[in-house]
Amino acid sequence: MTQRYVGGRNLLTRHEAAGYGGLLVVKPGPLWSVSVIVPEEGQTIEARGGETVYAYETVDGGRAEGFELGPGDQATLIRAGLPHSFVEWRVERA
Repeated sequence: MTQRYVGGRNLLTRHEAAGYGGLLVVKPGPLWSVSVIVPEEGQTIEARGGETVYAYETVDGGRAEGFELGPGDQATLIRAGLPHSFVEWRVERA
């Protein structure tokens, strides 16, 4: 099954950065229990399970959709530069 989402650009993960070859993964600080996956347009994330993009609403009324990935799911950032700094995701469920 393939789904599309419009929302935030970065995914949160509890997994080690080494598991995401070729992707920028940043741990914001020593007290954080999660890291942030920062993909470029066109990059695909092969999920290990639990990677999350939160749903939220911007102060000017934009509504970001959220999703969570399961093991083996693939999320591709297919388009950036949308209003409210959103991006479009294609998620293929395993």
